[in-house]
Order: sequence, then C-alpha cells, then structure tokens
Amino acid sequence: MPDLSKSDPPMPDLPRVSVLMPVYNGARFLESAVRSVLDQTFADFELVAVDDGSTDETPRLLAELAAGDGRIRVFRQENTGIVGALNNGLARCRGEYIARMDGDDLCLPERFAEQVAHLDRHPGCVLVGGLAQSIDESGAPRGIVSGGPHRRTRLDIFPPRIAVSIHPLVMIRRAALEAIGGYRADFPHAEDYDLYIRLSTQGRIDNPDRVMLKYRTHGGSVSTRNLEAQELAAARSELSAMLNREINGDLLEGGNVSLSRDLVRVVSQRAFATYVRYRIWRRVHAADRARGRSLRREIVGATLSPRPADLLDAAYNRLRLRMAAGVARSIYRDLRGGRP
Repeated sequence: MPDLSKSDPPMPDLPRVSVLMPVYNGARFLESAVRSVLDQTFADFELVAVDDGSTDETPRLLAELAAGDGRIRVFRQENTGIVGALNNGLARCRGEYIARMDGDDLCLPERFAEQVAHLDRHPGCVLVGGLAQSIDESGAPRGIVSGGPHRRTRLDIFPPRIAVSIHPLVMIRRAALEAIGGYRADFPHAEDYDLYIRLSTQGRIDNPDRVMLKYRTHGGSVSTRNLEAQELAAARSELSAMLNREINGDLLEGGNVSLSRDLVRVVSQRAFATYVRYRIWRRVHAADRARGRSLRREIVGATLSPRPADLLDAAYNRLRLRMAAGVARSIYRDLRGGRP
C-alpha cells in the first residue's frame, strides 16, 4: 500500500487538471463514472482515484480501468473516511486545477473544458461549479440541482449567507486549497460546506448557468443516510466561522473557538437550535413531502408563536422572517402539486 502522506515530486508535462475521486465500495456505478471522465473533450487531465479500503469489486475495476488509460492513477489505502481519502488524494494531485468527482455521478462531455475556461478568464474566482441534472438509481432524470441562491458569503449576519456549489461538480484552484489546508474532519458529513466557507477567504465561488453533471441520488448515498447529522454539522461550521470572525477576525483559524463557550457572542442557544431544525426541515421536505409537512408544523409554531424573550432577539427575529418565507414557498409548492 503506497504512502500517501507526502506529495509526489515535481514531474515534467504536468496535467492542467487533476480529477480527485475518492471511492469506497462504489463498484455499482464506478465504471460509468470513470468513463464519463475519460470521455471529456478537454483531455489534459489526470484522474487520481483513492480507494478508501473498499471490500467489493472496486479495486479490481479501478485496476482494469487504469490498465487501459495512462491518465488514471490509483492509490489504495486503509479505510479512513471521506476526509482522509480526499486529503490523501489531494497530496497526489499535480494539476493547477482540482476537479472533484464521485464514483456514482456522470460528467457531461464539455464539463472540464467549460470550467477550465471559466477559471482562466476569472482570476478572482477560486471555485467554479455549475448546475446538475439529478438522476435516480436507474439514471432517470429527476430535476435540475443548483448550488444555492447566494453568490457571496456573508458571516456578519444571522442566519449567514454561504456561497456553495455541488461538491462532485466543482473545480478549484489547487493554490487556494493548499492555502486553507485542504479538508477538515471537524464537521462530519459537511466537510464540503466547511470547505466552501474557508475558500471564501481566497476568492469567489461561481456557478455558471450550465448543466455539467448528472448527479445521482440514491438510498446509499452519504448525504441521504446522514441528513440530520449533515445539517447540524453544516450549521456548526457556519457558527464556528462566525465566532472566529467575532473573536479573531481570521476565518482560517475557525477551529480554535469553542462553540459551547462562545455561542452567545453571535447568537442565542434557542436561535441556533431553531435554525438547525429549520435546515433539517428544508432537506426533509425536499426529499419526503409527507414527512416534511409533518415537521413543518414545528417550524410554523416557532415562526408564529415566539417566546417573549425571542421578540428581543434580533438574530431570532431575522430567522423567523426566513422561516416564514420558506414555509410560504413550501405551502405554495404543495398547492401546485410539488411544482415550483
């Protein structure tokens, strides 16, 4: 098993793009995902596949694919989880730009060409994403997925505004990733969200209005299985950055603050807990409308029946306005049979 703790030494003819693909027991969709990378119209890339201790057919499939295309470099390690696999793979990447990819999604042929051109044209952009076509396990289309409504990250308000993208769709400047120290394990299942927040210190996150990926959602995906834990971790990563901004003025040291001790510096315990429930409800409602309608009653209660102390809490009142707008949109969609 190779030592992934150190980067490869400089080599001639370095690829422009390194495609970073961590895989764990992903044999079911792996070959089609890799083929979609190899079929890109932009050919100056390497595919760095990190097998995170798979116990299925993943090692065999990766070996066969690498034997057929010299651009594929496979590294096998003991299972560390997604953050360890990402950072170990990042240490092996040699390209100027890092393109993320998962082993169950499908790149559209022009994805790399369009993203490289965008980063070349916009030096102030450190991460470029786009839109994705959501598909189910069989590949049937389900809808268009975006990176979210916010174009800029703002940590001076609560709830904060975070510019994000779709993680397996992003292309990032390697220099920016290295400047923030890569991925962190502090926020389980939200390592990408934490990454977006820290990358905002380096430049813009752009999401061109172009579909560049078929994004597969299925019961086995990490985000589906860990929805509530993921939303709690994402909210904690926001709070960590907000606290650090308040205390140190330097977002890059966000891990040094104590969430429990310093929470009241930016938001009350009740406002934060309500915010986490609201985030969970939004995700649940999008995936399971019946369960979402049940949870919506809790959000409506928190919006319309605040405690007396809440009326004096500016952060909680801003949250109430956001929740009211979210509830109104969900009711409108229900009335239209789920259509936006």
